[in-house]
Amino acid sequence: MANNWKKQASVAYGCALPRMALNLYLYFESFPLPGEENEEEKHGKRYMELLGLFLEEKQEEVLQAIDDLRSQMREHMQRIMAYADAFQIYEYALNRVERRFVKLPAIDVGEEELVGNLMRYISSAKDAAIQNQRIQQIVGQLSVRLTRQKYFGMVHDALTSYVGADMAALEDIMLLLRSGGMTELFSARGKLGGRIDEMLSGLEGLTFKELDKDGFMKARDQISEGSELLDNLSQHSMCLQEMVNDLYILCLTEKDAVKAAGEQEPAWKLLRGLLHLYKEKNREIPSDLFELLPRLEGIQEEYNEKYQRLDVSQDMTGEEGTLTSSGMVDRLMSTSTFASLDVTGRKKEVSLEDVEAAADRFFADMGLVFSSCQKPVARAIMSATLSYLPVFFNLPEEIRDYIKNSLGSCSDWAEKEACMDLLLQLMESDGYDLV
Repeated sequence: MANNWKKQASVAYGCALPRMALNLYLYFESFPLPGEENEEEKHGKRYMELLGLFLEEKQEEVLQAIDDLRSQMREHMQRIMAYADAFQIYEYALNRVERRFVKLPAIDVGEEELVGNLMRYISSAKDAAIQNQRIQQIVGQLSVRLTRQKYFGMVHDALTSYVGADMAALEDIMLLLRSGGMTELFSARGKLGGRIDEMLSGLEGLTFKELDKDGFMKARDQISEGSELLDNLSQHSMCLQEMVNDLYILCLTEKDAVKAAGEQEPAWKLLRGLLHLYKEKNREIPSDLFELLPRLEGIQEEYNEKYQRLDVSQDMTGEEGTLTSSGMVDRLMSTSTFASLDVTGRKKEVSLEDVEAAADRFFADMGLVFSSCQKPVARAIMSATLSYLPVFFNLPEEIRDYIKNSLGSCSDWAEKEACMDLLLQLMESDGYDLV
């Protein structure tokens, strides 16, 4: 077991060090300067402080603090996603009225023909997982005309499929539902900067029944600008969290890793040089640091391939159900950048009572959301959240009936044509040819 850990530590260390150095170099020009009053500066400053301690060989001090920084950044990313989901909901609602104000190509496919093609599109995928993914995508684009109780019933029935699964699976889907349902937005408001809140408030103030072309164009511009800002925030947080993860890996493995000194020297020089520039508030990267980059190329890829070949399935959790160092490193090396390192209770098997409790909390929060938003927004929320759920149809006939009824019950020509156009685009983007 000890030998397995030494191999894992050595390979993870060899991968994390050059990767962190390269990421810091690529990220350096956009790194918030000390003194900028926002969450990005706060997290960036703390990371650089911990990097400084690590370079001074104070790994224990870093380990005592880095988990708190990582948790703060996970919460920040959840707030970003809550805002991003809200902007997507308003974009969805605006797309359904676009044809009132913008001349677009006519839809030359009838409803029956579209339904038939959608069914063939689903069945043309031989893999069940791909079929389910296609069904979810279709559900996400269809017009929704459901009462609250019918919607809640469909969500409840889909959630019961998690009975017997790990609690982690139920927690993850509930987070998706809360974010897509805009309930997470309540606690996130006011924490990403005034401009984004200003644009979101403008969208919340839309009156869809009285919307004119000028109002539509303004709202569309707000969505475009807000989405771009949120995308930048998301990329910023993702990159910084990757560097935090690598610093965490280095601290966990430093004592036990077998190191290739000559291979690591460029990374150490680059990290020390960039940290010095940061402290001096200097963004001009000198040529001697730039010239280190070619010496780091390919190293992380080589070690990552080695890591993928390791068997690290043993000794992942301790006696109390918490992750061991081996388990933590494996989680930090995964492609899930914001994965939780707290697994206590997440291995618990979900009971029906757990599902009922989670559903009741969600329905109570959604009741408040539905009461405060207009029907087009409520319909967008229902479509989005239903598309996140496991497929809730048992027979192909049920899928066909749902698609047919969704199209048939939509009396708004602009919304129906937008829906049909998006479904056609979905099939086209997947290479499906209409029959």
